[in-house]
Amino acid sequence: MKQIRKNIVGITIVFIFLVTFLVHAILVNLEDGRAFLGAVMAVPLIVVFVYQAGYCKIQVRSTLGLFRPTLKSMVFSTLFPVLLGITFHVYLSFQDMRFLFEQEKELGLLFVIGLTVASLSALLEEVVWRGNFHHHLRKNHSLFRTAVITAAVWSLWHLPIAVFYKGYGELWTGITSYIGLLFLISITLTYVREVGRSVIPAAILHGMLNVFYLSGGLQTGMAEQEELSKFLLYAAVMSMMVLIYKKRLINFQIMKRK
Repeated sequence: MKQIRKNIVGITIVFIFLVTFLVHAILVNLEDGRAFLGAVMAVPLIVVFVYQAGYCKIQVRSTLGLFRPTLKSMVFSTLFPVLLGITFHVYLSFQDMRFLFEQEKELGLLFVIGLTVASLSALLEEVVWRGNFHHHLRKNHSLFRTAVITAAVWSLWHLPIAVFYKGYGELWTGITSYIGLLFLISITLTYVREVGRSVIPAAILHGMLNVFYLSGGLQTGMAEQEELSKFLLYAAVMSMMVLIYKKRLINFQIMKRK
């Protein structure tokens, strides 16, 4: 039992992948299986409670990260996806394609959906990936390594969605772009969870991104090309954020020496 507790994250992940594969195997054989795709989001949380709380007798509630968040992390999680989505919308509009809305007034509805239904749905995932797993991984790993491990597992967990439900014409381009995009998003979610000292900002960021950036859009042409464009834009924005952070850190260190 002591060894099981030591490898709690790895064993839990194995069970999550097995159960997720079983659920997808059932859904792809249903005529309207796509309509029940949301049920997959609950798999990680169910596995955590059944395996960790039920079998291992580990206290789970305190590991979910449901603490009071910082204001800065909440503001970032709310506004960043909106700005990102509008940027992508403007980019596609130059190619006579629509992404987020037909009329600007629809933005308000998207904003409400993002902060309510989408964020609450995302919270089901986040209390496991950026909650329970983050709690256990940070005991033995740095923030960066925790972010990379979580990103690798979380993005691969979405692989069946890319294969069975996205409908890519060029399968390799679509899948690699989608998984790469999720990998980068997961890195952001982990850092927001750490800085915000709570899983709540990560859930809001996740939910808002689902509405404003990860959605299929309105009229965007080929799905795999849209996915690739999203990945490249997100990578560019993330690179800029890292450079700005490093520059501020260097300036801070210089001022501190003075």
